[in-house]
Amino acid sequence: MPFVNVKLAGSVTKEQKKQIAKEITETLTKHAHKPANYTYIVFEEVEFEDWAIGGELLG
Repeated sequence: MPFVNVKLAGSVTKEQKKQIAKEITETLTKHAHKPANYTYIVFEEVEFEDWAIGGELLG
C-alpha cells in the first residue's frame, strides 16, 4: 500500500490537488503495479515563512 506525502510551500487549489493526486496514482499503478484503490496521498501546505532553503526563509 503506497503512502505519498506531498509537502508544498504555499497553497494550491482543490482542482490542482485532484490533478496531482490522479497523476501520482497513475504513475504508481503504471510503474510500480500498485492498485489505485490502496494508494494514499496526503497534501501538506506549509507557509512560506515556515520553509527555508539554503538557510533563507522563502517568505
